[in-house]
Formats: sequence, structure tokens, C-alpha cells
Amino acid sequence: MPDMDGLTVLKRIKETRPHIPVLIITAQNIMTHAVEAMRHGAFDYLPKPFDVPVLVEFVSRGLAQAREKTVEVQGDTIRVEMEDMIGRSPTMEELFKAMGRVAASDATVLVLGESGSGKELVAKAIHRFSARIRKPFVAVNTSAIPGELLESVLFGHEKGSFTGATETRKGKFELAEGGTLFLDEIGDMPLNLQAKMLRVLENREFERVGGHRSIRSDVRVISATHRNLKQAVARGEFREDLYYRLNVVSLQVPPLRERKGDVSILSEHFLRLFAEETGQPTKTLSGDAREVLMVYSWPGNVRELMNTLRRSSVLASGPVIGKSDLGLDEPRVTETWEDEDSFEEFLRKRIGEIVSSWSNLEEGDLYEQLLAQLEKPLFELTMGAVKGNQVRAAKILGINRNTLRERLRKYDLLKKNNRETKA
Repeated sequence: MPDMDGLTVLKRIKETRPHIPVLIITAQNIMTHAVEAMRHGAFDYLPKPFDVPVLVEFVSRGLAQAREKTVEVQGDTIRVEMEDMIGRSPTMEELFKAMGRVAASDATVLVLGESGSGKELVAKAIHRFSARIRKPFVAVNTSAIPGELLESVLFGHEKGSFTGATETRKGKFELAEGGTLFLDEIGDMPLNLQAKMLRVLENREFERVGGHRSIRSDVRVISATHRNLKQAVARGEFREDLYYRLNVVSLQVPPLRERKGDVSILSEHFLRLFAEETGQPTKTLSGDAREVLMVYSWPGNVRELMNTLRRSSVLASGPVIGKSDLGLDEPRVTETWEDEDSFEEFLRKRIGEIVSSWSNLEEGDLYEQLLAQLEKPLFELTMGAVKGNQVRAAKILGINRNTLRERLRKYDLLKKNNRETKA
């Protein structure tokens, strides 16, 4: 098209014939285009190359949608400069489309995914493609702030409300007014604070710590967690009403091991980025190094890949990064246990004891009851294996340290392990 691009055509069509479904077909398979297309009312987005049966399926869905007249006009384009999320795998394409649809609304969003998978990038992209782009984007990692301080951080405090409060301070909700507040690791928020969070979401007002005046709040909340909140609700660790209020729309960020096809383009992107930062020529990967990157499971996801390549680009003596420069060995869970045979024996015995008592379990709740009975000995055995080292235990279990301490406190293991560590 010599006079305009596809997105411009899309907007022109929507201005005159809003109920016509528009399918965007493009060779530029990047996040920005996918999100913009969905945000401005395309019913779907199809990157090249594609198979004809796939195109037929898309057209069939478009015709069905045209008969239902469900397509609505979205707002005007807001052009922004941003770092794209990188991904061409089918799961990432679906995520980009969902982000575009969500950005066009003002719904509360819950982003799910493992640590390091890019949940904050999803939140930033939704904000930047939304009508709130000209207002602040404020991020808070709730698991990194002690529970007794988190309320003040979120809602602010009045002067003299507690020891050390020498002046009145605004919280993150006030700082994000009109924009987006991103609450990372929302699953680790203390129960006593969850009630106040629910009030803000439902009534759009809050009070500062030590204050008596209600403050109105116009903030879009996007939260994220690597935890299974449904299970947390079942265990009484997370409020059910807050869960449903946060989970109006949920987006799942796939782990890197489930989109191995993106490892190569992510690697090239990071190596170019590091070269720009240092002003040095871009380093390349040897064939062996590429093979290692493709077979590695990436438990730390995209963040681990980025850090691995950053370290390797510094350590590599020449322009080519070799296998030895990566320093990657496929991790084995059993290697983290000092006595793997006794652990396997323990686990089999414990499960056998529980299964033998199935007659006493309620129907439909077997998973939760098994989890509840296995969780305490799992934490107890892990802490014993690492001699009370909470940092190492958290890494083995795949949870953050705050969550670990909550579990240890819940099962009265915190004091016991503190004594063992001192001894």
C-alpha cells in the first residue's frame, strides 16, 4: 500500500464501517503491531507465513462475527516509544492480541506467570497502549516490602501517625492518580491489608495511615503473581472476594521453556542491546552455544537468559561466545537435596499413608487435602537439608523468601530453624 499502512487502513474502515471485521495480515510480527491492531478493533491478527487452512479458519470466524455485529470502534491511536516484548511463538501471539483487547478497556487485570517471565513488561505495555498513557505508571513489588510498611507505601501516611512519620507522605495510589498501579507478587500481600485493598477497588477511595479523610482514587490496578491464587484462597491465605475483584481479566505469560522458538531471537536482541550499552561490536553465538541455549530449561525464564548472555558477553575473550562462556549445566532438582534417597523414601511413605486413609477424605477435595498434609513436612525437610538457609530453601522451592517465612511461621518452623542456624 503506497499511501498508508495497515493500521491506518484499519482505523479508516472503523470510522466508516465499524461493524466490518478486519483481519490484519502482516510480515511485521512484533508486539507493538499486534497490540495496536487489537486495540483499534481488528478482530484478529495473522502474521506471515501462514497456512491457507489457518487463513480460512480466521475468515470463517470473521464472517460469523460480522453476522453478530459485535465489533466496536476503539479510541484514537496514541503513538508511544517503548521497548517491545520479544516473541513470535503462537502462545506469545495470543498474549499480544489479548493485551491489545485489554488495553482498550479499563478493566482490572491479573497477570499470571513464573518469576522472570516478563509480567511487568505486560503491565507496562497495557498502560502504554491505554487511554491512561499520559498519566503515571507506578510499580510496587509487594513481596519486597515488609507487611508493616506496605500499607504506608500504598496509601501514604499522615504526619505523626507512627514513630518516624515526621511528615505527611503520599502513597503509591495517590502518585499513580489517573494512571496505572502495578502490584507485583500480589499473592504475598498480608491478609490484614487485603481488606483495605478490596475497599479501594470497590469504592475507589482510601484513607492514609493515621488519617480520617477519604481520598478518591482514579487508578487502574494491574496485579501479578507467580502463585496459584485459587489454592491460596482454598488455604485461607488470600481473600476470595479480593481474588475475584483482581481477576476481572487474567493474562497468562508463558514460561520460556514453553516457547523455545523465541530463545534465538531473544538472544540476538539481548546481544545487540549489550553491544549498544558498551559501544562494542555485537558478539555472536557459536553453534554449540546456541544448542545449549535451546536445550536448557530456563527455570529463571527470560530474566535468566538475559543475565546469562550479559555475563557471557563480558567473559568471552573474542567476538564469538562459546559453550564454555555460558556456564550452563542442566539443573537437576535432586542435586539440591543432601540425601535424595531418604527424601524419596519419605515422600513415598507419606503419600502412601495419606492414600491409605482415602475413606476419611471428602469427595472433590482430594488435591487440597493432600497438599495441606504434605506441605508442612516438605518445608520442614527442605529447611533441614539446607541447614536453615532460607535463601537457598526459597530457591529450591521456587518461591520468594517472604512466602517461605510465612509458611515457616504458619507451621511453627521459623523458631526451630532459627535455633538450628545459630547452633
